[in-house]
Amino acid sequence: MSRVRLSAVVLVLFAGSVAVAKDRPRQYAYRPVSISFVPGLSTNGLESRFVSSAFSLNIIGGSIGRVRGAELGGVFNIDEDEVLGYQAAGVFNTVDGGFGGVQQAGVFSIVGGSFGGVQQAAVINVVGNGFDGTQMAGVVNVVGGSFTGAQIAGVANVVGDGFTGAQLSGVVNVAGERMSGAQLAGVVNVADEFSGAQIGLVNIAGESHGLQLGLVNIAEKADVPIGLVSIVENGMFHVNAWATEFAPVNVGIKTGSNTIYNVFMVGWQPDGESTRLYGGLGIGGHIPLNRFFVDIDLLSHGVWTGPDWFPEGGSDLLSSLRLTGGWQVTDMLAITAGPTLNVWVSEREDGSSVPFYDAPLYQWHGSEHVRIWPGLTMGLQLL
Repeated sequence: MSRVRLSAVVLVLFAGSVAVAKDRPRQYAYRPVSISFVPGLSTNGLESRFVSSAFSLNIIGGSIGRVRGAELGGVFNIDEDEVLGYQAAGVFNTVDGGFGGVQQAGVFSIVGGSFGGVQQAAVINVVGNGFDGTQMAGVVNVVGGSFTGAQIAGVANVVGDGFTGAQLSGVVNVAGERMSGAQLAGVVNVADEFSGAQIGLVNIAGESHGLQLGLVNIAEKADVPIGLVSIVENGMFHVNAWATEFAPVNVGIKTGSNTIYNVFMVGWQPDGESTRLYGGLGIGGHIPLNRFFVDIDLLSHGVWTGPDWFPEGGSDLLSSLRLTGGWQVTDMLAITAGPTLNVWVSEREDGSSVPFYDAPLYQWHGSEHVRIWPGLTMGLQLL
């Protein structure tokens, strides 16, 4: 056999032996107690990666194959395989394999495999695969795979795959794919496919099945977005024009899901020098009935009266509860009409000149003027 052929055979045999060695489970020597000052300077010497212990004590830090029991490190713990039980370090823990139990660190903990239990760190927790339990960190929790349980962080929670449970963060929650449960953040929640509740200043979802509650809600598809602004790509966006007994000219938009929407509007009541301008917003619900529909919404208007549009020491507020029926005349146009209940509250005027007719249900004059009357709205809606 030539030298070239012999070298090739040897190379193939070596590669095969390496592959078999990688697939073969590591054989451990069991030592009930392991003590380390730093990696390499320990009771296990240079063979620590082949040692399994019930109790591992690392004065500064140590490296070991696996622990099934408890491990304590003054600064750090490094485990090349799994840890089952309790692990705590002054600065960090790293586990290449899976973890089951309770893991605590002064700064961060990293688990390369799956995790089941409680992971707590002052700054960051990272799990490379699935997680089942609770993550708590002052800054960031990160899970690369699926998650079941609760994530709690002062700044951010991040899950790369599926999530079931609750994410609670002072700033940001991110679920990369499917999420079932609750996202609660002081600022932003982000999820791809979501079932449950998102509660934050800003909620963003690809597809939301459940509740979005915040100042701004954004989704490709959503069931119940409730907020100041809700934008749903596959939802509602209608332009409306209507008249009432207090403002003959009103224009606005409805935007939101196919069941819950926001209203933004402006109105005009001409009356010479006492002309009034209205600016309002509201929230409502939509009930489709084939070519008919019913909308129930509550609008709150700020009112500005000329010629002194912005007086000091007073404000005027008008709120309207509307029950509006609609008939879809064409695919793009509907006629709308319905009764309203209106409440005027002002520190400056009694509101008697606001509606075009004097038919109050209730009026009270004190430090504030309150006036309640029934009304009517009629208009058109572009679909």
